[in-house]
Amino acid sequence: MPKTLNIAVIGAGTMAQAVHLPVLRRRWDRFAVTALVDHSPRRRRESSEVWGIGEEARYESVADLIAAVRAKSVSVDAVVLSTDGLHVDDLLQLMKRGLPILVEPPLGYSEDEIARVADFERMTGRRLVMMAYPQQYDDSVSRMAEQIATKDLRMVDHEVLMPASQPLFGGAHVTTSSYDLPSEVRAQRRTNLQAAVVAGSGDGATQRDRDLYVKGLLTGVAHQLAVLEAVYGPVARLVAVRHWPKGVIPGSLELLGELEGGAQVRLVWHYLPFAPEYSETIEVLSARRRMQVELPAPSHGDRRSTVSLREKKAGVVQETSTTAAKGSAELMWEAFHAFVEKGTLPYSGAAEAQTQVALLREVLSTIVVADGRSLEAEPTDEDPSDEETASEDSADGGSTDGPDTTDGTAADGPGSTPDGSSMMVTAPAAVATAAGGSDEAPGGSGATADVAGAVAASDGSDGVDGADGADGADGTGMTDDAEQSHRAGAAEPSHRADDADPSHRADVVADTTAASASEATAASPAADTTAAADAGAQPAHEPADDSESKLLPADPVVNAWVVPARQNGDTTEGSDPETPGDRPEDPSRP
Repeated sequence: MPKTLNIAVIGAGTMAQAVHLPVLRRRWDRFAVTALVDHSPRRRRESSEVWGIGEEARYESVADLIAAVRAKSVSVDAVVLSTDGLHVDDLLQLMKRGLPILVEPPLGYSEDEIARVADFERMTGRRLVMMAYPQQYDDSVSRMAEQIATKDLRMVDHEVLMPASQPLFGGAHVTTSSYDLPSEVRAQRRTNLQAAVVAGSGDGATQRDRDLYVKGLLTGVAHQLAVLEAVYGPVARLVAVRHWPKGVIPGSLELLGELEGGAQVRLVWHYLPFAPEYSETIEVLSARRRMQVELPAPSHGDRRSTVSLREKKAGVVQETSTTAAKGSAELMWEAFHAFVEKGTLPYSGAAEAQTQVALLREVLSTIVVADGRSLEAEPTDEDPSDEETASEDSADGGSTDGPDTTDGTAADGPGSTPDGSSMMVTAPAAVATAAGGSDEAPGGSGATADVAGAVAASDGSDGVDGADGADGADGTGMTDDAEQSHRAGAAEPSHRADDADPSHRADVVADTTAASASEATAASPAADTTAAADAGAQPAHEPADDSESKLLPADPVVNAWVVPARQNGDTTEGSDPETPGDRPEDPSRP
């Protein structure tokens, strides 16, 4: 009979309460929760009472837990780390004790940060980290390669429709978030999170770039890459990228890539705040077969995935369909049990996370370079005599800093035609950058205000909200405020279901206002001249007229594909255009 593992739950946020704890309670034959860690006294008390964890098994910090383990006052065989994305320091403490850890993504925000974990594993010669991507272990995903082998693969098309958090976690009865930490502690957490995101996205990234990096890429597309890697391997080459609608964060993202064997991959991730439900579909093509996989969100533990296969045999089209016997979250925990007990390697660990974040950083860079900017900080000249020259350069369109115009809109990017239609960007990236022009989204738009919390507010609990924002519905660990449902159903990126404390909302608004004022002060004087040249721009509450999305080359060479401009640039869903002003009501905002 398999051994019952004693599990410590670190971070009692949305993902812990909606995904992990229900599985641990249901599978009492293999797991027992012996400790719960959360730095919020209120959340620690409320969640422990809901899940039946005694006072003696509650801890405020990882250091307190490790001290109890040393004193042998608590027995811990393994850990689930469901915090807000700032995992590395806690991870290393746990790894030094030899404890295997199931980690909610993202593991970190930069290659250097994740390298600390990967290097420690290599030094010890033992894998201790398993990433919590439930759908990598779904039965339907496991059968994909059996139905269409890698050598026969022609195309993989993976699409996710991500709604706001209510359709994902509304039935989980998650305890409310509590901001009962001292203000200086919350401020320090925000500072640390901001520094980690800046290190990952680049010194030259704007706040909107960072929001897109956290909410759209690290907690959205990352899940799709993880599922693909579990079946057919990682993306070997990035072909093209696009992001739309203009000025909406996180909006929609599309990646075109190529696998090692030459098969093509298309990943599409949409954040649709008013969508009624989560949807994830994978379509796989070979010369003979067509396979379709439907994956529910891991937070919906009572739903099962399906695989449908169509092929022609003896001149007759036949279709077969199978349904998984277990949910993806339960299967992931079974895989974690095998990882702890037998040393069975996971699909994704620290090394895979490091490779993945490098690819996502490349995706962000491709989007930013197409706007005529760079993720690297521009050299600054403190000589006041250069200010006049900078202003003249801006008026001529030569500035690559991408200042916002005074009416809140930005200059058209290199991918737009004078009449607003989309066009194929075939020039090398280096040429596109030299051409100048800025495509930076308006810094004062409703979209920015709605998502600034992704990196500005991490004052929730230990990633408790890390699960809320970054923990995908499928179990991803995101930033406290950005907990996204990246993979299978992560929580809605900019809306925490548990942010109900008015005092915290005021705190976030104040931080956001201060940040905006700081950026306005630091803006180049070229902004005034640019604004005058762009007097016909739209109001700040509307996205720039660039509804036709752009297809951006990923490499600094002419794209070999001849891809026509897609005609789905119309950013209206039904009769409701998704403009920055149409964001859903966010309980974290007044």
